[in-house]
Parts: sequence; C-alpha cells; structure tokens
Amino acid sequence: MSTQDPSVHNLAGQCGLALLYHATFASPPALLGQALHNVAPETLFRQLEALARSYRFVSVDEYCQAPSLTGLATVTVDDGYQCVPEEALRVFEALQIPLAIFLNGSFMEGKLFWRDQVRVIMQRGRVAAFERRFGEAFQRDPGQSFYRYTKDPRNSSIRVREMLDAFLEKEAPIDGCTEFYTQKTQKLIAHPLVSYGSHSMHHYVLSSLSEDEQWREIDGNRRFLKTLGGVQQTSVFSIPFGGNQDYNDATVRLAAEAGHSAMLLSRGVVQGGTVHRDGRLPMVDRVMPRDIKVADLLLDLQTRFNASGH
Repeated sequence: MSTQDPSVHNLAGQCGLALLYHATFASPPALLGQALHNVAPETLFRQLEALARSYRFVSVDEYCQAPSLTGLATVTVDDGYQCVPEEALRVFEALQIPLAIFLNGSFMEGKLFWRDQVRVIMQRGRVAAFERRFGEAFQRDPGQSFYRYTKDPRNSSIRVREMLDAFLEKEAPIDGCTEFYTQKTQKLIAHPLVSYGSHSMHHYVLSSLSEDEQWREIDGNRRFLKTLGGVQQTSVFSIPFGGNQDYNDATVRLAAEAGHSAMLLSRGVVQGGTVHRDGRLPMVDRVMPRDIKVADLLLDLQTRFNASGH
C-alpha cells in the first residue's frame, strides 16, 4: 500500500467514515442527464485506495455495531444499478473492500425508477409541460425546483409516481431504460465481499406516506429480499433519500419491527467516533462522494467533519 496521506491519517484518527455511492457507470446514460449521482469506476478506485491507506474497511454490519468508529470505514451503494456489479466490482476485488448494496424490489421487477423518470423529464426539456398538467397538485416553496418538490415530504411519493407515470405514458414514452437496473431474472452476485440489504420497495419518501404505506414499503421489501437466496444479506436498512425530513418516528419503529438492526442516513455528515441511536435502532450517517479528485474529496470530508462540531 502507498504511503499514508497525512490528511487521511489525521481524519482516520478522529472519526469513522461511511460512504454512499449510487451509479458507477464509466459512461453515464445520456437519457438520465446530469442529475444522476454517478462516480466512474476509475474515480471510485482512486478514492477508496487513498482512504484505505489509513482506514480499515469493514462490512456495514460490523461498522454499525462497532463500539468505536474511529479508524473504520464502510462502503454502501443504494438503489440497484446494474453497473455496480458489472463495472465496479473489480474495484472492490482489487482493494479487498467489503461492499453493501441496498436494493429496491421494484427496480428488480423491470419498472423505471421514479426518480429516473424525473431525470428523463428534465433531460428531455419537458418540465414545463409536466407542470402545466400537474403543477397545481404539488405543495412547493417559491422557486423550488421540479427535482426538489417531487421529493418534498409534503407530497405523497405514491401520488407523485402516479402523475409521473401518467405524464410519461401519454406525452413522453420511454423505451430501453430498465436495463440500467439489476433485474429479477438476473442472479445476484454471490461474492465474499458483497452483501445485500433493503432500501424499501419503491424508494418513496417514507415520511410522505401513512403508517400502513410505510409498513408495506419496509416489511414488503425485507420479505422480498429474503426470497433471493444464495447471497449474503444484511439486516441494516438504508432510508430512501436519508435526510432528516425523509423519515419519522414511525419509520424507525416499523423498521425495528420488520427486523432491521440499524438505519443508514445520508445527511452528508461525517459521523464522530460513535454510532447514535434514534429510538430502537442505531443511526449511521453517510457521506456521498462525487466524481471528483482525491484531494478534493479529502478536503470535503475534513470540512464536513469540522462542521459537525466534533
């Protein structure tokens, strides 16, 4: 391994690090535009290789249960884009870093992810047409963008998805998108470095749903994943979107009742040396790296850690 970078070494001596990635396309699909959270495999390798000089990468289960996070790191990937096993797995094999992939059951059924529907409408320049038809149905702040208000907890994600479906079916049909995702007909990769966990059934904003609707999202996807045998699974639950406004007390309680052991947030916070608890479950903060140079990533991580007040 290369010589330790002092900035990484100093950070590892102060805190743990939970990383969140999404897509890992070498060449992102043009149809999804610039709003896709993508980190190319080459960038991914450089980021993880630099961090591995000072951090010890562990499974998400070990990370969530560790009495001290200092010097530990874990890698998670949300959603279920097929580019992860096809294009990024070799990165984790080369570095011998564990990986937890959090899946949405609806992705595997060949349905276009509703957030990708949003991206397609943006990429095709159809936002104004959508708003002429459905704009009055949304609660939104002045100046709030289409991308933001469609995931605002004041608007039921189920209803948002219905409007997106109706718009795209009539005004902007889409073909050839679902191959971006791992399909139910494909076998999940059974690999000693890879485990799979739940990210809810449809990736809805859980706080926008009723308690019964949340239960169907949480328990339904956990049960679905249990049918996918032959692979390592984690009982950790990744909250869709993962911000403070995206879940509520019912979410935590229902996740515990469904058998989950911890919950992953994505608030862009570098957690300190210990895992916090919210009600029944440990709550783990994650940081989402962008497709940026290692030096810029390290500066961002240190800035976030300092801003957290540790």
